Parts: sequence; C-alpha cells; structure tokens
Amino acid sequence: MKLSSFGCSLATTASLCLIVVLAGCGGSTPAPTGPIPGASTTLKAETSNNTSTSNSFPGQKNGNARPGNVSKEPISKLLYSGATTKIFAHWLGWFGKPNHISVGYNSGTAAQVHAQVTDMISRGINGVVADWYGPSQTFVENSTTLLMHEAESHPGFEFAITEDKGALAQAAISNGCDVTSQFISDLTYIASHYESSPAYMKVNGRPVVFLFGVDAEYIDYNRATSSIPGNPLLILRGTNGLTHPLVDGGFSWVNIQSDTPFNPELNVQDSFFQAAKQAPQRLAVGAVFKGFNDTLASWGTDRVIDQNCGQTWIQSFNEIGKFYSSSNQLPILQIPTWNDYEEGTAIEMGIDNCVFLAPSQSGSTISWTVNGNENTIDHYSVFISTDGTNLSPLIDIPSGTHSVDLSKLSLSSSKTYFVYIQAVGLPSIQNKMSPAIAYHVGDQPPAVSLNVSQTSGLTYTASASASGAAKTVIDFGDGTVVSGTSASHTYGAVGSYLVTATAFDSADASSVAVQQISAKSSANGVSIASPGNSSVVNWPTPIVASANTSGAVSAMQVLVDGHQSFYRFTSNHSPVTGFIRQRYR
Repeated sequence: MKLSSFGCSLATTASLCLIVVLAGCGGSTPAPTGPIPGASTTLKAETSNNTSTSNSFPGQKNGNARPGNVSKEPISKLLYSGATTKIFAHWLGWFGKPNHISVGYNSGTAAQVHAQVTDMISRGINGVVADWYGPSQTFVENSTTLLMHEAESHPGFEFAITEDKGALAQAAISNGCDVTSQFISDLTYIASHYESSPAYMKVNGRPVVFLFGVDAEYIDYNRATSSIPGNPLLILRGTNGLTHPLVDGGFSWVNIQSDTPFNPELNVQDSFFQAAKQAPQRLAVGAVFKGFNDTLASWGTDRVIDQNCGQTWIQSFNEIGKFYSSSNQLPILQIPTWNDYEEGTAIEMGIDNCVFLAPSQSGSTISWTVNGNENTIDHYSVFISTDGTNLSPLIDIPSGTHSVDLSKLSLSSSKTYFVYIQAVGLPSIQNKMSPAIAYHVGDQPPAVSLNVSQTSGLTYTASASASGAAKTVIDFGDGTVVSGTSASHTYGAVGSYLVTATAFDSADASSVAVQQISAKSSANGVSIASPGNSSVVNWPTPIVASANTSGAVSAMQVLVDGHQSFYRFTSNHSPVTGFIRQRYR
C-alpha cells in the first residue's frame, strides 16, 4: 500500500476541545497555621503510577493515557446525592494471549489480579464482572478463577460472570446457530464452579449472570431456564433484557450509533433508563463510560466516542441523575470497562483531563491558574517540602479557590521551601501536580515570562525573561532541561509538551511560567509526519498528521483511494495520531 500526503481532508466546524479556565481566587484565602507537619509522602508517590496498569504501558493512539497518578476519590461521588448503588467494573482476563495486544502485563497471574482488585477497591468499586468465554478457553478461564479467589479474600467485594457470545461461536457454527445446548452447558459450569463462591454476586438470593451478545444466536430459553441449575438471574445486554419474557433484566453498555465522535450517545442511556422505568420488576444495570475507540482492535470498525478530556465520563454519570434519586435508587452500575485496551474504554490507567497548573507568588500568597476544564477537579492539595523530595501535606482547598496564604505557618527565614499544588481529579481522573515554587520567607522572586516559538521542523526556541534573576532554567517537557534564559530544542516526536521556565533569585526563591505547545510541522494545511510520502507500509499502519489553518480544526479524516479510513476530532493545535485499518490495492 502506498500512502500519499494528499489523502487527508479537514472539517472546520466545531469548537476546540481544550478550554482554558483562568478563574479568580474569590472569597477569603485559605491559610494553614502552625508548624509544618512531618513529611508523610513523596513527590514521586504523588506523581507516579498508583494503578494496576503496567509501568511500561506507553499510552495508546485510541485515547488510553499513559498510567498516571489517579484520583482515589470514591466513584460513588459522581452519582446523585444519597445513592446506594453498587458499582461494578467490567474486567477482561485475556491480556498475555498472543491474539490480543500487549499492555505490559499478563492477566493470568495472581499478582496482576491482586493488583487490579486492590486498585478497584481503592476507588470505591464494589465488585467486578468478568467477561468469560467458556471453560474450554483455558487462558481466560484460569484468569477468571484467579479473580474469584481474589474476590473471596476481600470481604464484601463481589464478582459475577458474563457469558460472552464468543463462548457460543463454535456451537453456532456446528449447530446452525442453535446454541441452546452449549448455553445450558456453560451456565451449568458457571453454577458449579463460580456461583458456589461466597463472593459471587447475588440479588435477592439469586446469582446474577450477564449475557453479552448471546441473543444474536438462537437460544430456546424455555428449555434453557428449565435446565440450568442455581436459579440465576439472566441479564441481557440492552433494552431487550427489559422486555424479553424469559430473562430477568438488562444491562446498559456503550453504544455507537452515529459517526460523530463528540456525540457521547447519551440518548442510548436515556432509552435504557426509560425502558427500565416501564419494567420495575426487572433488574436494571446502568452503565457509565469514559469513551470508546476500537481503531486498535483487530475486530474494530473505527467506532469512536471521544473522551473529551474527561467530559464524557462526567456526562455519563450526570445522565443517571435524570432518572434516579435517593428515593428511586439505581440498584447496580457497571463501568465498561476496567481494562479493555483494544476498544479504548479502560479506566484502569485513569482518565486524562488535559489539565495543567501554573503557580505564582505574591508576598506570602501562592496562587495558581488552571488550564483546562476545572469541572474535572475534585479539590486542590497543597504540599510543602524542605528538600523537593519529601512532602508534607498542608491543606486541601475546594475546586474554585486558587490561592493559599503561607504567612501563618511557622517557617524558618533561613530555609527555602518548595510548594506544590496538586489538582486532585474527580474519581478515576488523573491527578496533576504543578511545578514547584521555591518559597523563602519575606522574599519575592523575580517574575518570569516565557515565549516559545517554532524555528523549523520540530525545533523550538524557548526564551525566558526575569529581571534580576540569578539563575534561569528551561524544561522542555520531554526530559530535556537547560540552564539559561534561552535555549533551542528539537523534539523527537510530534505531540503536546509543557515547557516550563523557572527563575531563581540569589536566595533560591523561584517563580515559574508554563506554556503548552504542540510540536508539529509549521507548514500551512495538512502535514503527514509519518509514514513518509510514498512509503510502503504494513497493515494496519499508524499515521501521524497535523494541520495549520486560519480557522479552528475540529476533525481530521484520512482518505485512502477516496475511502475514509480514519476520523478523529482534535484541537486546532494538536497533532492527530491514529491507525489506517483498511487494505487497498
């Protein structure tokens, strides 16, 4: 396949996805008092991966972020007031198999399953629903058995099984789409091997079995329900489960019905909840999700719901409050998914809210501006350090307040302290730490300004200005740090970077300036960074493109031989990365 740089077109109608919020402090400024507490955490602990995601996971082109420091605020905080809803995460136990992408861990190890369940519990998740392919699929079966044993070791934590349509695929081929016998065999196995566990999910004493896509095949439910032991509640995906006469309920899921990636498809949620309202005798299991993108999945069809920097996650929760309340409870909520890396729905690594903070100092007051959507932030945590490594927590400040007064702290005038502001995300959103302000009692460091300009290609020049500064350092955001007021740097790859300039006075007090850039081609119009023009590439192949236009770019398409192969919404200033999936001659 040959790829031509003429194979892209632009849409220029929607607004930018990154919103800059520069809110004032408002009200009185919080002021911690007394001596600083002892150090109880470290900068590394507050910024490094605190999830069950592998440290080696690099992030993906489908929106799954690099693992970060994730908010462990309980997920129930995103539900309506007074919610008693049980929250489950949908889990996949197939990573490590050669027919699935590598994510840096093996689902079939006790250590990984332990890390995942522990992480779920730390986020306020009450249980896990395992996607299951029958006892003959030994890798997933062994992983699921490990999950059962792990759930049993955490009192109150539950698990359940989803009979995936893939468990019935061979039976469908062999029996002309009549899979009833295989269905009975599978659910008989589930009853004996899993439902006997004290950790198995039960509603009114009956075990719950989820059925994912099995209604695509013919099942004689009269014969099945009279033959399956254990009297399970059978829960079908979608509204079918709320109307089918021989099953017991339905569960909602992520559904893509339009080709507009910024449409979170909340109307599908609404339809499910409306159907649930009409069938109160059925078990209704709601769904929330961060987005969807199956462009990396071998079975994918390029369906996308953009994460929109955490807004999709928040909106899907808000939708539940339109139908349920403390007096009309949603009994169960399922998150699709904990770890589907191939369809871009995983929350395991946390959700990137695209936020960064820029702190400043005026006298004894430290303030910060918030770049991004502040509605993704739960609160701010202020830390102080004497060495830039070990941190003492000072105060938590509600979202909407952007300053803290240090004048009432018992601080030594002979020491320099490092102050950090952490934007603690809403549940399962990644936390973001500010650059440090080096604070010296009674000292006002020189204010610093920063200008970043593109020289050529991926080469950028950063210039900092700070009158009276004894030292200036420029951090280009990719590991390159240079001393001096001006420096040039060539990035190794297109992408978004935070450039930070720090100016110090003679007492080592400092101020910072932060600027976000998108390293990309400077040419007007559309530029393809890779693969190169007229390259012969494998299938599927990654593509990286960017655009510079006078108007805002809302979306980009990749066309190969006139056929749309990739479509993604973007910001006017950010490169687009994705995969071409189709094969053309």
